[in-house]
Amino acid sequence: QCIRCQKNGCCLELPENRGEWALWPLKHKFAAMEDKSCGSLSTKLTEVDLDEAIVGCHAISKNGESNIFWQAQQFEQNAEECLLEGNVAGELCNLSQGIDLFAPKGDVWFSPFHVQLYSLRGKYFAALLTNGLVNDAIAECEHIVSFLAVAFSHVEHHPLLGLQLFTLGDLYSEASSNQDSNELMALFKTKAELAYIWAKEITLISHDHTDQIVEALEQKLA
Repeated sequence: QCIRCQKNGCCLELPENRGEWALWPLKHKFAAMEDKSCGSLSTKLTEVDLDEAIVGCHAISKNGESNIFWQAQQFEQNAEECLLEGNVAGELCNLSQGIDLFAPKGDVWFSPFHVQLYSLRGKYFAALLTNGLVNDAIAECEHIVSFLAVAFSHVEHHPLLGLQLFTLGDLYSEASSNQDSNELMALFKTKAELAYIWAKEITLISHDHTDQIVEALEQKLA
């Protein structure tokens, strides 16, 4: 058995309805932190094999799956060429189209935590940040955090998840200062605090208490 299996870590709980998987790890954690008794906390869950969660797909042949991966690779290559040419719009468009390949279409379904999709989201997220598109970057960062929470569900306090949550908190914080509505401003501030608290929970274990990251998080939560 692999180490993951020996630790009973090959399965995790996700909503029984696969349509609720996307962003569920993030929303569920935030709801639990706020002690909400409705919504994601009352969702009917089922045990899912970790491999099914990060590479699973349904109602598509092996050839069809390979074709999706090939198309995604082409979009990534096109995006890299656009980046070298200074074509920002082309880079963002190609990465967005690559991500759209994994969206549900009829009965065809790819896990929202698919590793190939994660790779595309990471590049799209970086491109969005580089070009100052904060709101769009938040959406991608939320998906990335959800993927990491699933992929490392068998590893408590994984530092990569902690660092990504730190980034997400900073993005929420920046978004809160750009809102015209007091309600939206308060919402983003709350989300920022939750992201920082979760990040601190992880980094207090994965890093030394005197680490700069831990100290920075404590300052943000002060």
